[in-house]
Amino acid sequence: MLRNYFITAYRYLTRQKGYTLLNITGLTFGMACFLLIALYVVDELSFDAFHQDSDQIYRLLETKTSGEGKTTKTATVAYNVSAQGEKSFPQIVASTRSFGMGRANISNPANNNVFYDDFWMGDQNFLKVFSYPLLEGDAATVLQEPYSVVITPEIALKLFGDKPAMGELIQTDRFPTPFKVTGIFKEIPSNSHLSIRLLFSEATMHSNAEYAQFIAKDWTGNGFITYIKTTNEASIETLTANLNKLAKANRKEETGQRLISLQPLKDIHFHSAEIENNLGRTGDIFYVYVFSIIAFFVLTIACINYMNLSTARSAKRAKEVGVRKVIGANRSTLMGQFLTESLLIAGISLVFATLVVHFALPAFNEFTEKKLSLDTTTDIRIWLGIFGVTLLVGILSGSYPAFFLSRYRPYEVLKGVISGERGNLSLRRMLVICQFTLSITMIIATLLVYTQLQYVRNKNLGFDKEQLVIVDINSGKVRKGAETIKSEYAKLSQVKSVTVSSRVPGEWKNLMQVKVKSESNPSADGTDSYILGVDEDFTNTFAIHLLQGRNFNPGAPADSMAVLINETAAKALGIQQASEQLIDIPAVSNGGVASPLEKPMKARVIGIVKDFHFQSLHQTIAPMILAHYSNPLQYIDYFTVRLSAENAAQAISQLESILHQIDPAHLFEYHFLDEQVDLFYREDIKRESIFIASSFATIFIACLGLFGLAAFTAQQRTKEIGIRKVLGASVGNIVTLLSKDFLTLVLISFIVSIPLAWMAMHQWLQNFAYRIEISWWIFALAGILAISVALLTVSFQAIKAALANPVKSLRNE
Repeated sequence: MLRNYFITAYRYLTRQKGYTLLNITGLTFGMACFLLIALYVVDELSFDAFHQDSDQIYRLLETKTSGEGKTTKTATVAYNVSAQGEKSFPQIVASTRSFGMGRANISNPANNNVFYDDFWMGDQNFLKVFSYPLLEGDAATVLQEPYSVVITPEIALKLFGDKPAMGELIQTDRFPTPFKVTGIFKEIPSNSHLSIRLLFSEATMHSNAEYAQFIAKDWTGNGFITYIKTTNEASIETLTANLNKLAKANRKEETGQRLISLQPLKDIHFHSAEIENNLGRTGDIFYVYVFSIIAFFVLTIACINYMNLSTARSAKRAKEVGVRKVIGANRSTLMGQFLTESLLIAGISLVFATLVVHFALPAFNEFTEKKLSLDTTTDIRIWLGIFGVTLLVGILSGSYPAFFLSRYRPYEVLKGVISGERGNLSLRRMLVICQFTLSITMIIATLLVYTQLQYVRNKNLGFDKEQLVIVDINSGKVRKGAETIKSEYAKLSQVKSVTVSSRVPGEWKNLMQVKVKSESNPSADGTDSYILGVDEDFTNTFAIHLLQGRNFNPGAPADSMAVLINETAAKALGIQQASEQLIDIPAVSNGGVASPLEKPMKARVIGIVKDFHFQSLHQTIAPMILAHYSNPLQYIDYFTVRLSAENAAQAISQLESILHQIDPAHLFEYHFLDEQVDLFYREDIKRESIFIASSFATIFIACLGLFGLAAFTAQQRTKEIGIRKVLGASVGNIVTLLSKDFLTLVLISFIVSIPLAWMAMHQWLQNFAYRIEISWWIFALAGILAISVALLTVSFQAIKAALANPVKSLRNE
């Protein structure tokens, strides 16, 4: 029976080539889009799940509540919270700590291959807690010895080429002694929140007396990213309470409150956006939901196409059903036949969709910065899910046609009387409305995403980001020779201005935060403020407007304790006029925890600058202190050079040459600030592209169905059109006649989609502190686009029918 179903289905589909092609194209397109988005979503949801016992691994967080009630959460804790906790509580199987020492000069002592990379140290338990597989080395011992390092294959190739890396030495500028390669990671999965490429042994530090003394007493700091692995039966609530008791018993009395909490490893990716000192990029569960909905939108539209086209052709198959029933076929047999047809089409579509995904994945991976695959190496659960979805698509898309067609009564269809056509027509109209509602909602969402990101790209940031080259200061020699380098830079003909600073607006690294007090600001803890160390040319180079007061005087030692503040800081501190009033900076804020300075910094406010965006537009402008670069809290990290538009490449070469005169071994690192600022919105741009592609997919698939329905309608009304033309109807009259019903359905869809799109996009815009208003013209434009595309789709068939010779359609009458 099953074999007969497939043979019959194959014969029918090959006879109806146009109908089959439309269905397979729509389902292929829908399934390919669904598979790509599904692979992306599955990868996001499986972050850090590849570790053995991942459900038993937790990251330690610390929540600090100030005396004024302000709460901050950090992903770093004191050393002894876990070190002593592991000894005290049997629920902890193992703990591991890592900490960063900034970017370091990495080199192979045997050659001149030098580059910069993040310098991370981890203890010997790192690979006991985490199950990162090794290509070479023993996980139990690779980080046990001082001056040992585990690297990725990428780093091994970069440093040693094709030569075996095990046992080779790596030199850094953090320690005079080179590190020995004791292990090589397998390629670290892209869905890991840790993306360490070199991991140096923390045992190296144990020979340092100051470090040993520090960790022995460290109960209050926030220097270590810490993870614990618990027993399977451990009570997390009890363990959390015990860790807090242990920490509190060993800390001195403090103002405010500090609490330890345990964050499940699998929660880190999606639930760390507001956590300070978080390692790695974070995800957004909101977009996982959004993209999941989009994937089902596209697939649903493709299934609706099949239903519509199948039921539209019901009259063509009515006599087939009648004859089959007369010779003994029952309803279940007919339903099996029609479901087999839909499953066959779904299966063929899956094959084509898989091929499309295979060829699209390299570009998709590059775009999303992932390593997705759909081949023999793909998790069997994903393949089972794909086949399950295909089966579901085949059943859903074929279910209504099967139920509808199989219910015909033989005596009715053989007489030419088909019941239920009105109900069928109503359902088909509803399905078209559903299709275009989803499609227009996607178009509106895409237009709003595009408009918001254009707003972000073009918004006045309060400084001029164009033609600014940022040159990194990565060595002591360059830092000591900064005045000389700056002076030589300023002499270049293509250089308009140059400045040095500790950080820059649009900063991608952590900005230092401080507590600030003034006479007008009696807060017990002080105002939280960011701080930059800058020189007298900073405001000019960045085109930041000085509202009142004065700038730093060049070469004036007296200004080393002077500061400029932004408007937000002036308001928070109660300063209306810059008049050399004193402010106190008693503490540096590290991860929300205020560390008192041995000697509070007393500064004079000499000027107020207009607010400028030193972070992304996702955040509101915060108080900012522009201190003189010789302040006691910071040292300079960057040259910023404003270039003229012509001969930029030649100017950059000259900048490199000047820097190498001071330090020939120093790697010249630079980037354009506007490109760096754009990276703030890298994830938003990806999402914009996915929205655009999904919108195209939904409208394309919907129009495929509309094209098929229009063709079938024109075919059904061939004789009517012939009679109308004979009676004097024009081509325009015929086109209007055939188009108006479909356009009415699209117009209804547009009306239904407006509130749906508004609610969804209003929620999305809340992610931006600075955002556009949702304007009526976006909805109008989406409606015009949808109606225009639908009109073009229907008009092709309508015009073709209107231009046909009526003699051909009427000769059989």
